[in-house]
Amino acid sequence: MKANLYFANQNDPVAVLDEVKIVRMNDNHTAAPVRIYYKTRKLNARRTMVELHRDRKLTLKLEDGRSCSVLLQHNSLDTEGHTVGVLRVLDELAD
Repeated sequence: MKANLYFANQNDPVAVLDEVKIVRMNDNHTAAPVRIYYKTRKLNARRTMVELHRDRKLTLKLEDGRSCSVLLQHNSLDTEGHTVGVLRVLDELAD
């Protein structure tokens, strides 16, 4: 599944995520149990370095129409040059 990341009140995505996987953690993560793992070639779609905005809420919009508020928890590069990382979901995925 694909997704886009947006800053609040902006129409253009700051990141285009090529592959996302939604994972629900076990009962040790009661405050925010849902994580989204992503892989992309184009993390910084608008020349905005998303990794510098870790404390800023972002809006994630999935290609199936669902959306939620997220924080960037981790990101790095894999051996093929893709950016991979984890987003922490702050609320429920809404339709």
